[in-house]
Amino acid sequence: MASQLLEHMRELCAIPGPPGREDAVRDRIVEILRPSADILRADAFGNLIARHSAVDTVPHVLIECHMDEVGLVVRQVEPGGAMRFDKVGLVADATLPGQEIDLLTEDGKLHRGVINIRAGHLQARDGQEHPGAQDMWIDLGILDGAAARALGIGPGTQGVFHSPCEALSEDVWKSKAVDNRAGCALCIEAFLNMKALTNRLRLSAAFCVQEEVGGRGASVLSTSHTIGRHSPDLAIVIDTVGAEGPAGVNDALGARLGGGPVLRRYDFSPGSRLGHVPSREMVAWVRSVARSAGVEMQEDAYFGTFTDAATLSRSLPGGLPVVTLNLPRRNAHSPSEMFMESDLNATAALIGALLRTTAEGDYPKKGKDYKE
Repeated sequence: MASQLLEHMRELCAIPGPPGREDAVRDRIVEILRPSADILRADAFGNLIARHSAVDTVPHVLIECHMDEVGLVVRQVEPGGAMRFDKVGLVADATLPGQEIDLLTEDGKLHRGVINIRAGHLQARDGQEHPGAQDMWIDLGILDGAAARALGIGPGTQGVFHSPCEALSEDVWKSKAVDNRAGCALCIEAFLNMKALTNRLRLSAAFCVQEEVGGRGASVLSTSHTIGRHSPDLAIVIDTVGAEGPAGVNDALGARLGGGPVLRRYDFSPGSRLGHVPSREMVAWVRSVARSAGVEMQEDAYFGTFTDAATLSRSLPGGLPVVTLNLPRRNAHSPSEMFMESDLNATAALIGALLRTTAEGDYPKKGKDYKE
C-alpha cells in the first residue's frame, strides 16, 4: 500500500496548475489540511497559508513550497485552428514535439491537444529538424480557428503537459509537475505530522503561486498579513533539483537519484537576477541535524536557476533566514520528471528532524547584538 506522502504526491501531480491558475491545486490542499490547521487562508495574490496555533514564546518555523508547474501559453489562434504558443517557465524546446497538452480554459475545462511534429520519414529524407517553440503549434484536431475560440481558447490560455504519475519500478516514479507538487506533498506531510508539537513550535506552511515566473508569490508573503504577528524565526523552502546523470552517477551539478535530499548552497539566475546564498549557520544546522537523524544528504551549487528562497529571504524587514532542500529528479520541466520514493521519504525525514530540533530550541537565531 502506498504511503500517505506518496498518495498526496500522486494526487497533486495529476491536477493542472500553471502560474496564475493554481486554484484547483490550492483547493485540494485546503481539503487535506482543513481538519489540522488552526488558521487556513489565502492572501490576495493566491498564496495559501496554514498555521498551527501556539504561544508567542515558542520558535516559529515557516515551511514553503510553490504550487505552480511549467507549461505553455497560447499567444495566437490561427484561422485554420493551429494555436501558436510560448513556453511558461524554463522548458527545453526538445521536450515539446509530439507531446500531449491539456489547455485549461477559464471555465475550468481541459481540452486535449498535441504539439505538432514533422514526420520521421520526411526528416530522414530532408535532414533532422530542431524547431524552437516559435516554429510549433498545438493541434486540437480542430480545423477552424473560430471553433477553437468558441471553446474559450485564445491568447492567454495556458496549458500543461498531460502525463500521469506512474511507477516505473518499485522505487522510481515518473510524472508531470513533480516540480513542485513534491514540495506540496512534503509540506503537507510535515504539517500533519507536527501537530503534536504545537506547545513547543509554531509551524506555518505557505503554498505559493507563480514561482516558475519569478518567485512572485513568495515575494509578497510579508505584506499579506497572513503569517501572524510573530514573524518566522527561519524558513525552509522545499523544491526539486535536476539529477540528470545515469544511475549512481552525479551529473555536472552534483545531484543524483538515490542520494537523498539536496541542500542548496548557492544559486543564481542571470536572466532574472534572482538567487540565494544561505548563511553558514543555516548550512551547519542542516548538516548537523541530518547527521544526528541518520539521513543521507547531498549538497549543490546551481548556476542558472533560483527557488522561492530568492524572494522569501527578502520578504521580512531585515530579512528572513532561509535554507532550501531539494528533491532530486530527472528530466526537469518535462512530461516525464522522474523521482525515487526513497528520496521523497528521506526528505520528509530530514524536514521532520529539523522541525523537532527547532522545537527543542536548537536552531540558528536571527541577528546579533554586538553590544551585548
